[in-house]
Amino acid sequence: MNVALTGGVGVNLKAGAREDDVLGLIKPSVEADISDKRVLVVDDEQAFRGILRSFVESLGYTCTDADSAQTALGLLKKGHFPIVISDIVMPEMDGLELLRAIKKRHSDVDVLIITGYRSDYSAMKIVQAGASDFLAKPFSLEQLGARLYKIEMEKRLRSKLYLKSITDELTDLYNRGYFYQKLKREAQRARRQGYPLSIIMLDVDAFKQFNDRYGHIQGDALLKTVGRVIQFSVREHVDSVFRYGGDEFAVILPEADETTALLIGDRIKGNLSEAAPSGVSLSLGAAELQGDVDIEAFVTVADKKMYEEKSKSKGVEYPLLEVARRDDHHCIRCLNCGHRVYWTATVCENCLADPLRKRDSEKSREIARTLFKEMYPSLDDRRRSPRIRVPKTMVDERLQATINNVSLGGVQISTEASLAVGKTLSIALPLEGGDLRLNGVVVYVQSTGEAGSIAGIRFSEISDEDSQSLKRFLDLHSLSKR
Repeated sequence: MNVALTGGVGVNLKAGAREDDVLGLIKPSVEADISDKRVLVVDDEQAFRGILRSFVESLGYTCTDADSAQTALGLLKKGHFPIVISDIVMPEMDGLELLRAIKKRHSDVDVLIITGYRSDYSAMKIVQAGASDFLAKPFSLEQLGARLYKIEMEKRLRSKLYLKSITDELTDLYNRGYFYQKLKREAQRARRQGYPLSIIMLDVDAFKQFNDRYGHIQGDALLKTVGRVIQFSVREHVDSVFRYGGDEFAVILPEADETTALLIGDRIKGNLSEAAPSGVSLSLGAAELQGDVDIEAFVTVADKKMYEEKSKSKGVEYPLLEVARRDDHHCIRCLNCGHRVYWTATVCENCLADPLRKRDSEKSREIARTLFKEMYPSLDDRRRSPRIRVPKTMVDERLQATINNVSLGGVQISTEASLAVGKTLSIALPLEGGDLRLNGVVVYVQSTGEAGSIAGIRFSEISDEDSQSLKRFLDLHSLSKR
């Protein structure tokens, strides 16, 4: 089938192919955000614009069209279009001129250029001007779909690479390079809009001593904990946290004066005292942007104040603790629900939240209950159930594990096997006349620091008969009867 357009340009499908079949060959990714699925089609021929728009929309994109380059630039000024498809031959401003204008004003926009059969524009010129790709007329709908898919995948890859380039590998915070990029932008915005801007520089006291005494693995764990504490102590979606280097961290605080910055700094220190092993402390310095001072001088002021405070902390001695062992000396209280967890844990067994993140306990518990009741509607809340210990080895296919706790809602096991959250298991509980087998799903896994791990398993939907058997089992093994 051949669809003829004005000017002798055709869009064709292979003989014998249904249009629906071709459209199904290129599927938009479900991961793409709706704001990234907008395409602007630019062409002075209405018939061609209509065909392009119909096809692009059939791929799952939201499409807008423009009849000229000037109209397209106006639309780009009003709203964001990640992808622009433009014909190269247009009156007044051609596709190459439009391409250069877009790249000058909107560098993050990808442009696909469509060229005529006898175009005077070479492929090299189009690519050198900044086009993401080009397509020569006549072309098939499948070819256009493939070009859009390629542009979208390259855009996602660039985003991932950029995110990796500005992220610290150990702590998952922003890195030092991005700190200066962000600070420069925030300083320009603060001066333009007339609001205060402050920064905090932080340093872990006697970190080398901690590292030497407990080893690099525990030293890395401490840096991760410090990063998480800082992140959960500042204003969400307002402040930005960075690993400045080594054991130093930085925070950018828009719309905050130095007094506010010091209050936030005190909050960070207080939260760290609850989350890290005894003896760990921070030195910090805060500064507020003044006048036209340059960025380097701004950072130097905060850095100097931090080192002044750090000089007072010299001589810190960490207690001689075996932090690699999981004993009560190295447990902390979950800041969300108060449950005791190991200080490096990222998930609290009780409320299923990050133990370093302060939230409303009742609200968090309700969220956890709702989540699992949506998955398994018949579940009882394990936190309200009596807990017992059964020193019994269970076998699930090739998995061997020891049951630590049992309740109406689930079990906790210790195992040397590798488990992942979401894995389904069959749990065997010893009863007279044979084992009671219940299906469950792994909801958390925590390394024991040795060869194994501790895992929590939530029971799936339980039949009335199995539920009665489980209650009898709990009655027989009640702690009060021991």
